[in-house]
Amino acid sequence: MRIHLGGHLGWYDGEKRDWLTIEQSDPISLPALAARLGVPPEEVAIIAVNRRLAHWDDPPVRDGDVVEFFPPMGGGAVGGG
Repeated sequence: MRIHLGGHLGWYDGEKRDWLTIEQSDPISLPALAARLGVPPEEVAIIAVNRRLAHWDDPPVRDGDVVEFFPPMGGGAVGGG
């Protein structure tokens, strides 16, 4: 299974990788996958599975899937005046 940890989420990987590959013989729920990776669910704002928007309660993912976790996106304030 290929996993992308977007933004600062790569810091939760011991090697600070953005992309990693894991072996997962049995299907695993998205919350369980995040826990396995050490990524706190409250740090994840967007999930994609095989390039489609996903939700925490979607069906389990399996070997061969591509899972992407993204943190909340922030923008800067535009000054006026």
